Amino acid sequence: MTIIQTREQSPHPAAATRKSSQPRGLSSGMTPRDIWRVILKRKWVIILSFVICSAVTASVTLVWWLFFRGYTADAFLAVSPPPATMMQVMPFQYTKDVIERNKRSQAALVKHQAVLDEAAKDRRIREDSKVWFRKHREEIYEELDEEIDVSPMPETNFIRLSMTGTERNELADIVNAMADSFVNYTRRIARREREGSIGKLDAEKKTLEIRRDAIRRQLAIEKSNESIAAMQGKQSTVATQLQMLTQQIIDAEVEMSKADVAMRAYSESLKDGSVANDPQILQAMEFDFTLRSLKARQAELETHLHNVIQKFGQKHRQVREVNGLIEAIKNQITAQEKIVLDTQVRAIGMYREMERGSAAGQLADLKDRLNKAQSAAKDLERSLGNIEAYTQEIEYIQDSITKIDERVRDLRMLGFRPGEEESETGPVTVEAYATEPREDQWTRPRLGVLTPLGIVVGLIIGFGLAFLLEFMDTSVKSPSDLIRRVDLPMLGMVPHSDDLDEEIEDLRRVVVLAPHSPAAEAFRQIRTNLLFSGPSQQRRSLLVTSPTPKDGRTSVTINLATSMAQAGRRVLVVDANFRRPAIAEMFPQAKEAGLSSVLVGQAAWKDVVSVTEVPNLSVIASGPLPPNPAELLGSEITGKIISEMTAEYDQVIFDGCPLMLVSDACVLGTQVDGVILVVRAGVNSIGIVRRTTERLRQVGARVFGVVLQGVRTTSGGYLRKNYETFYEYHQKSPT
Repeated sequence: MTIIQTREQSPHPAAATRKSSQPRGLSSGMTPRDIWRVILKRKWVIILSFVICSAVTASVTLVWWLFFRGYTADAFLAVSPPPATMMQVMPFQYTKDVIERNKRSQAALVKHQAVLDEAAKDRRIREDSKVWFRKHREEIYEELDEEIDVSPMPETNFIRLSMTGTERNELADIVNAMADSFVNYTRRIARREREGSIGKLDAEKKTLEIRRDAIRRQLAIEKSNESIAAMQGKQSTVATQLQMLTQQIIDAEVEMSKADVAMRAYSESLKDGSVANDPQILQAMEFDFTLRSLKARQAELETHLHNVIQKFGQKHRQVREVNGLIEAIKNQITAQEKIVLDTQVRAIGMYREMERGSAAGQLADLKDRLNKAQSAAKDLERSLGNIEAYTQEIEYIQDSITKIDERVRDLRMLGFRPGEEESETGPVTVEAYATEPREDQWTRPRLGVLTPLGIVVGLIIGFGLAFLLEFMDTSVKSPSDLIRRVDLPMLGMVPHSDDLDEEIEDLRRVVVLAPHSPAAEAFRQIRTNLLFSGPSQQRRSLLVTSPTPKDGRTSVTINLATSMAQAGRRVLVVDANFRRPAIAEMFPQAKEAGLSSVLVGQAAWKDVVSVTEVPNLSVIASGPLPPNPAELLGSEITGKIISEMTAEYDQVIFDGCPLMLVSDACVLGTQVDGVILVVRAGVNSIGIVRRTTERLRQVGARVFGVVLQGVRTTSGGYLRKNYETFYEYHQKSPT
């Protein structure tokens, strides 16, 4: 009789035991089948969470709609293109990006503190919006900033001001008050900018007029020295020389001015300490040989420090020594940087002084040469050249003054005229004032958003809670938990007694009491997987143990031995549990003397063997409980006795102690061919199974595989399809 395998029950035969020292952990992750199993297992959690969230969302939405319905009032502001600058010619065409950026900039100023201050004092807020004002009087600025929404309208020159609230008849007044306050604020800003621009233009015009008048006076002086006819007669011989010297003097004055500016900048940098950032100083530090050598040495020491730390740790003497060398190198670098800085500062100062002196000398020399040339070439020729130059410069200055007058006139046209303040314009105007929304124009709550949101949130919470509960439960629940997370082969799994249709008096002898049950068939599968996983000579002696008590060790031992005996093998079961023996209780015919009597030399092992009612099955009880079980099991006589038993019997199975409580199982595990680990589903955790396996491997014991005991057929769990198929198959079998 066999159980028909399904995809949900896939025990892995115990192949050659893997010697990996590390468990596989969670490397394989959850498979789609695992996810579906969790969903089926926790379906009521998911359904309940979904129903609760949906009901809460529906209730909140209904209350919101009945008692706190929200309305929206909005106004639209038109933004004009930015004004032209002094250097631009009107009308000026701006690009789309510039206009869009100007609109966003204006929108960012809507909630400026000055705008909020003016709006808070507006009659429409304080008197016409009494309900809202009384409610937010103490924090009116924060509420205006929070409740007024400002959004530039794409592809237009409009800014939308909107407000959503429950006071339907007051929203429009509040929004309009904010709109007018912002328009007034932009007018004041534009007025100040225009006045500032006009003031700058007037100052520039006055400077040009002073320069023009000075040149006119010089021109008058030149004309008064000699007649124009005489000066024109000598023009051809001296014009070129005079023009060249004049230009050289102008260039020298520029260089002198540059030298003065550079000298002042150098003095200011010395005062504020920014001279250290001078490119020349930075370059000098970068190419300084000493600094580069010290920094290279520091890099070498830091690399050496990293290697020393990796090798010896943070507190080693060599680490402290290398740290000391690095600190000394850093101090040398600081000192050398100060020396380079001081040297370069003095060099720059000397260079600036030399530059200024050179410019001053060059200017004086040019002026002296000009005087000599003017004297030699006669004053009349020089005067004629000056007259022409002055005339051209006067014309250029006059043209600049005319352009400034035109720009000032354009700016004044953009502003208001004296006595006609109502004609003043600004960069922002109110295109459409807000109106009171109708009763049926509510905007909140949004049923089309809240309903799907409640459904989605309910599903997210349900699935999240289901998987959270699943991940918090670290116990072994199914073979997949062991296959994915523990590096051990699966010998098989045994169903929980509550899930069986048969009434079994003692599950520890289910193979005898209910041989046609799924549990008995499970033990026969374990027997088959064990016997056909390798040469039988390498599996003659077995130890059955578990991490903790009540995991089903004795049940697995007796049923596995019984199934082997029924298959024709001569089997000997030995009770090696000197803490809580159970073989004598299950087999009353067992002799009082047992394994402990043999180990202390009080009896021969063959004399304490008891034959049971199961053919081919014999047992040895534990005998009197010794005070030193681990020492007895680890003695040389234990290994000798096991060799004699395996020579006499086809299979010797020891029923051991819980491995995580006492060391008896670890000691005995080194004496037998291998160990079978029994794990209780839903009780033992993955962590304790890993620690148990690690303890066996540390002492050199060979683990043949795991038997998963007490697997439940919960919704989405294992064995359910096997049971249904098993019972259906036997019901249809011929009698």
